[in-house]
Amino acid sequence: MRKSGSIFGVLFSDGEEELYSDLAYTPERIAELTTILNDIVYYFEQEKRDPDTLAFSYDGGNLMILLKDGLRLVVLHHNADEADFIASAAGAFLKDYRMGRAIASFEQNGVAEVPESTPPPARVAEPTRKTDPTQPIAPAVT
Repeated sequence: MRKSGSIFGVLFSDGEEELYSDLAYTPERIAELTTILNDIVYYFEQEKRDPDTLAFSYDGGNLMILLKDGLRLVVLHHNADEADFIASAAGAFLKDYRMGRAIASFEQNGVAEVPESTPPPARVAEPTRKTDPTQPIAPAVT
């Protein structure tokens, strides 16, 4: 997934436990990002909302956060047009990871902790044209 599109950083965690990071940041900055993620998750819990994907733009890039059963996958990328493609790829990664955990649990305990059933994600085509994310959005052509 790291080599898809304009992705330039990935942080994967289970709750507050960092499982993988290839962010080009210092450990202190990653800890700060994790604290901000905790605050975002806490906010939505207090509002009794359960989003699975959050996307933000900031000066210099885009940030996508996927949340599923305590797992958090943060993807930093340059091209805002790739958001749907990245969300699809990241969702597939989380599904595969959860299935791998269920299989490992079964092999270890003889009982699988089966993840909840979710419908397969819609197939999203990779963007075919590059656009400038600073330009206004053009109206849809029907």
